[in-house]
Amino acid sequence: MATMKFTFLFFVSMMILSSSLSSAYKFHVGGKHGWAVKPSAGYSHWAEKNRFQVNDTLYFKYNKGSDSVLVVNKQDFDSCNTKNPILKLDDGDSTFKFDKSGPFFFISGIVENCQRVKS
Repeated sequence: MATMKFTFLFFVSMMILSSSLSSAYKFHVGGKHGWAVKPSAGYSHWAEKNRFQVNDTLYFKYNKGSDSVLVVNKQDFDSCNTKNPILKLDDGDSTFKFDKSGPFFFISGIVENCQRVKS
């Protein structure tokens, strides 16, 4: 009986795991224009229209060497502070995976670009 319970629990756990893994979605930030200085719609507005879940990914497309994406805290987001990023993505084809729930903040690694997007 204990073996059957364990087997069932293992099966259910695997079903939940596989369904959560298969439901992950890849969001293209900026759509066909990519991570741009002056997006057609603001990134905050775009983010508010979407629902992100753990294991979803954000895909950032930009010119390598001309820009980067920084994951920062709320205070650094508000002030466009690029000095203490939690994570720096700079390969031009960057993917960020949500590993937990909660707010995440992204800015350009170029201070002037960050300020232009927010203005």
